[in-house]
Amino acid sequence: MTPVPSDSALHRQLRQATKRPHHVLDHHPLLAPLLRPDLTLAQYGNALASLHGIGQAAETGILAFLAQHPQPFDYQARLKVWALEADLAALGRQPLGLATDFPVPQNIGGLIGVLYVMEGATQGGLMIARLLQALPIAPLPTAHFSVYGSTAAQKWAEFLQFADEQATPEVLDTAVVTATGVFDAIQCHLDACMKQLGAGVLVCEPA
Repeated sequence: MTPVPSDSALHRQLRQATKRPHHVLDHHPLLAPLLRPDLTLAQYGNALASLHGIGQAAETGILAFLAQHPQPFDYQARLKVWALEADLAALGRQPLGLATDFPVPQNIGGLIGVLYVMEGATQGGLMIARLLQALPIAPLPTAHFSVYGSTAAQKWAEFLQFADEQATPEVLDTAVVTATGVFDAIQCHLDACMKQLGAGVLVCEPA
């Protein structure tokens, strides 16, 4: 099969629809320190502990949907929570539980929407891993951010190809709504984690 180009109609619409919430998350107080040279071990641990609830909820929902509605998409090879848990263990930190509702795929559009956010995060993760490895506090455990390694670009292309093959107008509309909902849920969860960590004021009340 011919790989779907990264500027496919589906990718363009999902990228445009989630541009603003993506930008907001990149600058969230729990995640923004990951890109700064003065990152501390405490900040790194806080970020990973907070991301665990989201990753676990996403994997549970994706696997449950695929068990009920098999698709030509192997998600078992894309599991990531194990890597996050390994990093947390290396830091001596415990994960924080999910603090809000998380979108659960109910149809193929919902599946694509959740996957778009979670698989897309692995692309930025490689850049974060490189930055982390160059910090004065390195070496840091970075299995989570580099979980796909050299196969990251291939896995992203394979996801886009799978999504594009399913992309009827109705499926795309649902994917866009779901992806936006995932970003909103992540922000709400991180806000709640900040309160739990004593690092800020709760902005988004959990559902």
